[in-house]
Amino acid sequence: MSEQEPSGGAGQQQGGPGAGPPLRAGPPVTVVLPPKRSGGGPWRFLRAVLLILAGLIFIGSIVLNVGLLGMLGAAIEDHAMTTKVVRPGNANETIALYAVEGVIDEKASRRLEQFYRAVADDSDVRAVLLRVDSPGGLVSASDQMARVVDKLKGKGKKVVVSMGALAASGAYYLSAPADEIYAEPTSVTGSIGVIATWLVLKGTLDKIGVDPIVMRSTPASAWKDAMSPFRRPYDFQREYLQEILNKMQARFDATVRKGRGGKLVTREQTVAIPPADPNGKATTLTITAPLNGKIYLADEARQYGLIDAIGYEDEAIKGTEKLAGLTKARVVRYSRRASIFELFQGRGEPALRLDAGVLERIQTPQFLMVWKAE
Repeated sequence: MSEQEPSGGAGQQQGGPGAGPPLRAGPPVTVVLPPKRSGGGPWRFLRAVLLILAGLIFIGSIVLNVGLLGMLGAAIEDHAMTTKVVRPGNANETIALYAVEGVIDEKASRRLEQFYRAVADDSDVRAVLLRVDSPGGLVSASDQMARVVDKLKGKGKKVVVSMGALAASGAYYLSAPADEIYAEPTSVTGSIGVIATWLVLKGTLDKIGVDPIVMRSTPASAWKDAMSPFRRPYDFQREYLQEILNKMQARFDATVRKGRGGKLVTREQTVAIPPADPNGKATTLTITAPLNGKIYLADEARQYGLIDAIGYEDEAIKGTEKLAGLTKARVVRYSRRASIFELFQGRGEPALRLDAGVLERIQTPQFLMVWKAE
């Protein structure tokens, strides 16, 4: 007898011993997929608008926070000073100690003005001791700082200068109006003079094949590039620039004479100035010491009356206390609080950087009251 296929269909297997009932096909299952969106509709447009608004709010928040930080930094720059008591004493007999350090520029001038605003109307501050350690710097900044010293005196404060390793040129200019000046035995001071300095790059530019083009308005063509870095000045320009330097020197001299008064001792000296041309003749010049650009150590500076005494900072503090008639003075060191931006400034910067600011400084001539190597 031939075996017949089961009625369950050709592909269906028979269950073996112990197997369950045979599987049977169930009804078909229908899967309904959601319809595809075409064009996005209003919801997609609304989502895009919300994302754009969120992005604008985020950017606006960043701009607002940067602005607030800038305002906070400006407030700190203008008003905040940190103080530290370096010697206890009577609070109503305070000596305010402030350091003038480094090259004198507009920033140094602003900081001294900030110190002035902090102590000028403080009745407890009876005297000011300026600790000066600087080679000098810009003419205008030095003049502004000397004016601050005069303003402190106008507020009834006694002002004393304590010189560090170097207090020359513009640093002496601002020191001259003080009531008394102390210098350490090895302090370098003097250098009472004015110089103008700029670079002439013509030869260098020729070697690298650069030909600078400078155009001047016709009415200003004789003077506009008198201190150009691309050529040497003409003789008539040199003469005029020399007049400007001499006028600045006269103001320097007048500041020293007024500040030091009868303490200043001057002597006429004759010196031979070597010629600029090797084949030329030396020029004999009569100059007035110590208003002659020469530097002096403390001993000679005292002989000329540029300083009052030789002593270190602690001795200058005692002298300030005596000058102001104080019995047990409290000494408070004032310093400028760094702004938020300055706390992060300079991290990771290269030691030598050539940028637009450096190029601008190279091209900008400067009149200086500074002691430096030529």
